[in-house]
Amino acid sequence: MGERIEALLRIPLGILYGIITDILGLVVGLVVVLQFFYTLILGRRHEGMACFANKFASLRYHVDRYLYFATNERPIFDIPGWEDTLPCDFNREDAREKYGEIKNSFENGGF
Repeated sequence: MGERIEALLRIPLGILYGIITDILGLVVGLVVVLQFFYTLILGRRHEGMACFANKFASLRYHVDRYLYFATNERPIFDIPGWEDTLPCDFNREDAREKYGEIKNSFENGGF
């Protein structure tokens, strides 16, 4: 697909992504409030709620990258989206390993 068509396609997709992320944003807002009280009462975070908020943040990141012309990969409809999440810090060892891999790639000129 050409760059002009892709640029024009961003208008209806931007509206669709806006609706999706606004609705999910309301749900995540509720989850954040629940997470706050859960953490306040029990002294620890709920892993499921934290991972849900992380998935939303990752989706927003991919949507913003697409809408700001940083990439042509359409979130949800192409590769990145809800399933392509950034690491959550509940899995600290996994996150450290991923960070180490990314750091090594930068140092070795992989990016």
